[in-house]
Amino acid sequence: MKKLVVLLLASLVATSAFAVIDEDPDMIGIYFDMNADSNCLTTPTNTPFMAYLVATNPTPALINAYEFGYRLDVPVGMEGMLFRMADTSAGTGAVDVGDSSNLLEGDYVIGLAAAIPTTAATVLHSWNYMVLAVFPVEMYIYQSVKPSVPGTFPVLQNADGSILYTAGQSTGGWEFPVATVNTDCVVGVEDASFGSVKSLFR
Repeated sequence: MKKLVVLLLASLVATSAFAVIDEDPDMIGIYFDMNADSNCLTTPTNTPFMAYLVATNPTPALINAYEFGYRLDVPVGMEGMLFRMADTSAGTGAVDVGDSSNLLEGDYVIGLAAAIPTTAATVLHSWNYMVLAVFPVEMYIYQSVKPSVPGTFPVLQNADGSILYTAGQSTGGWEFPVATVNTDCVVGVEDASFGSVKSLFR
């Protein structure tokens, strides 16, 4: 009986360990759950929903800064039908020197007073959105306006030594949405994967 219980527990642990969609190291995406399981959402009108910026399988044990640009594509004429009701960094004492005042396009450049311990799915940022009509929303992430590391990738900082490094987009590159609302689901693009520069410390 004890062996059976141990096997069941081991099975549960193994299942949760592989719950993250993207199994590659040092990736980042937007998800609709904190475990990085869902990057596709169908939502009715007037119903708030959460979106999370999640670093999946990060190499460092602690992250104390991050930066990224973002764009939300919506149909022309629907820009005023999408609301951002909350915008929150997961860490304490966050200082943002980016410009995220525009709901649809901008960037975050955030330093944290206290580093975030990493897990397989490390939530860095969250938003609370709501739509007033049913229409498609595509979410993109890429480099900040003035990236600390050259390239088209979001940047994280390893708190151990304050080492900046790039993280690959969960769907393969800046030109592919990392999350969608009320439209076709996104998938990783193997040919455009982060490849040899993934988790490259500079």
